[in-house]
Amino acid sequence: MESTVHTLWLLASATLLVLTVTGIALFYGGMVRKKNVMNTMALPFAALALASIAWGLVTNLTGLGRDMESSIGQAAIGPLWSAYHGIMAAIALALVAGGIVERLRFSFFLLFGLCWIGAVYVPLAWWIWGNGWLASLGCLDFAGGAVIHISAGVSALVLALVVGPRRGYGRIDMMPNHLPLSFCGAGLMWVGWFGFTGAAVSVPMTTVTGAFVAIHLSAVTAALSWAAAEWLQRDKPTALGAVSGAVAGLVAVSPAAAYVSPASALVIGLGAGSLCYMVVNYVKLILGYDDSLDVFGMHGVAGTWGMIATGLFASTEVNAAGNDGLFFGYPYQFFVQVVAVCAAWALAGGGSWLLLKGLMWFVNPRAGDEAETMGLDLHQHGEKGYTG
Repeated sequence: MESTVHTLWLLASATLLVLTVTGIALFYGGMVRKKNVMNTMALPFAALALASIAWGLVTNLTGLGRDMESSIGQAAIGPLWSAYHGIMAAIALALVAGGIVERLRFSFFLLFGLCWIGAVYVPLAWWIWGNGWLASLGCLDFAGGAVIHISAGVSALVLALVVGPRRGYGRIDMMPNHLPLSFCGAGLMWVGWFGFTGAAVSVPMTTVTGAFVAIHLSAVTAALSWAAAEWLQRDKPTALGAVSGAVAGLVAVSPAAAYVSPASALVIGLGAGSLCYMVVNYVKLILGYDDSLDVFGMHGVAGTWGMIATGLFASTEVNAAGNDGLFFGYPYQFFVQVVAVCAAWALAGGGSWLLLKGLMWFVNPRAGDEAETMGLDLHQHGEKGYTG
């Protein structure tokens, strides 16, 4: 009976994760200029198609799929488990796109994305979720704090730095074209994020429900934290700020959701909202990099905080299959989490830089000045998101 329940929940979770991809497309689409909205929304859907296939091919060729299926002890759901993780890989690649929208050649994104899944995402997933060295150390990453969010955030930052800023960045108006669209997208992401609880396929359903609660509490706390920081600094809270904070909270709790109490989830969300607000609104401006939709500031930073927080707040009273964190008497777990963060940063940063530099010998990543002036919707796809 328990196996049947897990299978049904995994089916539902995979569906919710596809909804997350849709949410990312809408969230990002509303924040770019109207001449680039269709291109921006096309990138996450291209990532879904590309990564789903690439994950299956690479994991079958390398044996990672068999390792991960054996880790859950339910070979009967192996194909579904593989499809589920393929969607997770797609989410990571969709997030990478957000750092370099409004200037990237669509064909280059497809080529880079295929290589990135094989050279960066799959090795990191095997290190932590398969039989890799971080798994053997005891690293805890329930739903992708390092595998998805650090890898995506750091890779997006590398691409933004190497490819360079958008034409006119810092000199011309680049206001969002449709914030209600972004608001709706964030709402779909929030709902879809509960699909990450499907990762708990080999544990009691009480752990799944605990992770569900932790995800929600972290999101609401981070939304309030971001809004409070914005209110104090700008005298007015914004709707976009509140939903951005919620996304930061969803990201931060991802590695910890199945291992921490509701009270700890509140603290994780509180830290995520305020920390990401500072990076997006101060660090980015000081350093001057053009991370278009703040993928590094949101996912790279929140993912890093979440991994470290897991090493602080994890408790075997919440999940006996995990470990205690530093605050519960086991400092080794904190050490392992820091090692995992450093490894994820190194692999994502170094791997993305090498891939980008290698591909640039053959393909120009930028669409060009004419395309950026005209808009990537018309130049790359021959269509427009808005008429008139």
